[in-house]
Amino acid sequence: MNAPSFSELGRFLDTNRQTLLTVLTALELLILLVVVLRWFDRRYGLRGTGRRLRHGVVGAARDLATPIVGFIRLRRGMRVVAECFAGPGPVPAARAGIVSARSALADREDFWPYLVLLGRAELSVRLAGAATDAPPPAAESPWQVTGPRHWRARNPLPPVPWPGTDDPLPIAVGVQTRRMVLLDLARCPGVVSVHGAPTPVQRLVSALVVQLAALTGGHGVHRLIVAAEPGYGLGADGAERMPLSEALTALATRLAPNGRTVLVCQRPDPQTTARLARLVADDSGLLVLVAGYLPGSRWRLRVDLAGRVTAPELLLDVDSAPLARCLRPSRRTAPTAPDWAEEESSGSAAIGTSAGPAEPAVPDRARPPDRPSPATPPTAHPPPDPPAPPTANDDLIEQAHDGQRPTAYSGTESAGRTGGR
Repeated sequence: MNAPSFSELGRFLDTNRQTLLTVLTALELLILLVVVLRWFDRRYGLRGTGRRLRHGVVGAARDLATPIVGFIRLRRGMRVVAECFAGPGPVPAARAGIVSARSALADREDFWPYLVLLGRAELSVRLAGAATDAPPPAAESPWQVTGPRHWRARNPLPPVPWPGTDDPLPIAVGVQTRRMVLLDLARCPGVVSVHGAPTPVQRLVSALVVQLAALTGGHGVHRLIVAAEPGYGLGADGAERMPLSEALTALATRLAPNGRTVLVCQRPDPQTTARLARLVADDSGLLVLVAGYLPGSRWRLRVDLAGRVTAPELLLDVDSAPLARCLRPSRRTAPTAPDWAEEESSGSAAIGTSAGPAEPAVPDRARPPDRPSPATPPTAHPPPDPPAPPTANDDLIEQAHDGQRPTAYSGTESAGRTGGR
């Protein structure tokens, strides 16, 4: 085979000149790209830059999808709350679960159920106790062990008589994966504090007050005193509103406590905190719900800006925004009792009642005559100036406190308060 002559090579270059120029240009650009990438890798790092770009894209997509996901989760949670509070509400089923689980514990007095997760077809309870080994449920009980100190059973449960003298007081605090979560306030050490972002805290405390007001009149709460701003518990019929100093005087001067009394107040000063500690230690039937950070309270519900309620010591992580939205009264109408509390007067089962005839917890759109009207000011002592509201930094951050500062828990706790053991 003869080698091509220079004339033939020239004709080939002239014929394919454009293609050759394109190939040479591409090779030059590839060489330049390799040189730039080598320099960029040595200066900044290709893997780190790719990781940062990937995180940026994922974060931007998450930020764009967060409002949509939050709205969907809120609507789904509101449907769960509406289903649970339809008719008699979630309290009868939660009480039945607490009573059944307590009966399944047999003679183990060192364990007790304190939290209920109420679903459509099943019900779960969580146990608390001083011992390390949680006992299994009785063989004839409907409960099954699903985790450490966690039992589950099918709903509804067979009726079980309640042998104890202290009635459970389950109150809904939020929604968790299509289930309503209720805390048994009868098992608390006497003081429950709700702190965090001011607006979600106010909404959650208001929802708790509305539920407690519906349980007054022989359904678990004998007397409900709200010593907070009017925004807390708006629309709760059956609650007595008075200044905190007057409420403490009324609680300290009562001779024979009759039933369970719940006091709702905002974060008090150190002197009032010490006084509350003494009252709670002396009276096992007194429960205090504080809106704000209170040093020494062992049941503390922390609420973030999104309405998420966490309490690691209680294994609690729920969403309170659907509950607060459903139990909040409409701004266009006058504050009245919620729908699930009004249904009691029409003959349906009262919320929180056990087996037996239902009786209304609160008269329909009327205030009980034996309680003073909140519009009537006290005549003997003028109301003191309300304390300054806590700042956001003090309420969102648990700061270190002096050991000599009085706390809301006293070591001389009454033996009748079982949840404080």
